[in-house]
Amino acid sequence: MNTQYDVLQMKSAFRPFSATGSAQRIDLSPIDPDPEFEELLGRSGIWCYSIDYSTGRYRYLSRGIERLLGYDHQEWQFGGLQSVFRHLHPDDRECLRKIHQEISRELGRHPVAERDDLVFVYTCRMITADGSVIHLNHHVTFTSFDAAGHPLTDFVVVSDITAMNAPTACLLHIKQRTPAGDKSRQTTLYRCNAPIQVSPRELEVLKLVDKGLSSQKIADRLFISYNTVCTHRKNLLRKTGAKTTVKLLQYARKGGLLE
Repeated sequence: MNTQYDVLQMKSAFRPFSATGSAQRIDLSPIDPDPEFEELLGRSGIWCYSIDYSTGRYRYLSRGIERLLGYDHQEWQFGGLQSVFRHLHPDDRECLRKIHQEISRELGRHPVAERDDLVFVYTCRMITADGSVIHLNHHVTFTSFDAAGHPLTDFVVVSDITAMNAPTACLLHIKQRTPAGDKSRQTTLYRCNAPIQVSPRELEVLKLVDKGLSSQKIADRLFISYNTVCTHRKNLLRKTGAKTTVKLLQYARKGGLLE
């Protein structure tokens, strides 16, 4: 049984712990963009970043993270890749594992000298600072490799595609740059929505929350304690990845738990 996908597994997918390829003469220093260009990025509504895979830290993180997701720029940057996994939609965690594994396999199908010609475009969902779900498109290019061909750095452009109402949350499209133009190599749709296990009691609580009852009134109706109701509500928020009661009810209605 797979353990929950996390930062260490992501790093090992692209750069195994046994990797010994030399990174000498490769510039891994932070990216310091032109201030005017940085301002344009901030106004564009996209989010850009670059990762140092040897450390799992950001070489660069644009302020688009604040506009797109609502999180503090410095806090997200300080958290490194852990920030991504902390706010990744729970249903998409296994999808992201499969996407990263396929990206790693595709890199291995090409000679090291050709790997920076590959472009990976994938989608997944994140939870914003206000608790809503946003559907994001990631355009990934690996910009440097060690002598063994393991990625050292990348550059990623992220945009919001929520308004497109895509039927599939997770998708991977792989292209290769050639003298004749971009060549499409593969497109894979991932249907990884993990079923949410809701107990009969949790469902009762959920339905009463939907009717507008307070936690105390729900406790009285079900002959359980107020603290037990609060625990059920917290578990429902955790399982669905929702940050607020409103988002919980929206998610439950969309998933068929509520009519």
